[in-house]
Amino acid sequence: MKQSIVLLLFVFTLLSAVACGGAAPGGATPGSATPDNGTNLQTSQDSTGSQMAATETLPATEISEVAPDPDTTQSVTGECEDFFRFCVTATLSGAVETSATAGMGGQVDNCEAWVAAGDPRILDIPMMQNAGEDLITVALARIAEYTGPGVYELQAVVTEGIPDSFPTIAAAGRTFSNGEGSTAVVTINPDGSGTVEATGLVEVASIQVSSPDPDARVDFNMQWTCREN
Repeated sequence: MKQSIVLLLFVFTLLSAVACGGAAPGGATPGSATPDNGTNLQTSQDSTGSQMAATETLPATEISEVAPDPDTTQSVTGECEDFFRFCVTATLSGAVETSATAGMGGQVDNCEAWVAAGDPRILDIPMMQNAGEDLITVALARIAEYTGPGVYELQAVVTEGIPDSFPTIAAAGRTFSNGEGSTAVVTINPDGSGTVEATGLVEVASIQVSSPDPDARVDFNMQWTCREN
């Protein structure tokens, strides 16, 4: 009988110990969950923080990649590609205010030979085609009796021989050329470079402007370099 009671007490005690031991892990689980949750929460916060940082950084990256550098843009647009024979800069003031620089080809084998002194001949002035924001085009300018480097005042009307051709300039949808009171002086240098200085060019009819403004005038300056390439 006593042995049975002792055995029962022993079993009871053992069960109580197991129960207490089982509760401890159960209690430890919520306790351990707190650090886990805290870790997960911290990770989530870190992840959120990283995403926020990335979101704040992206616009700056996009701007730096898309927005052009004014200094770089200016230096590129102010130069001509090496394979062009001529690098030409044209400027208009008056009824149209604009300027542009562009490269142009030409039927010129050698710059110095092109402008070398010799018997009178026609010398075509370098052109420009659709350059700059206002699409400047310069054409038709020529010296009718060129004899060598120097200064030539263009003559649209002559009593004998061939007249010179004033430059015709199209820009911003309007066209200007020789008219009453217009003047044009061309300077040719021995290296093939040169300038054109024209004043009082008048607006003339064109495809885009059938009735030009009779009072519109522009002054025109063009300079170019001839490059051996």
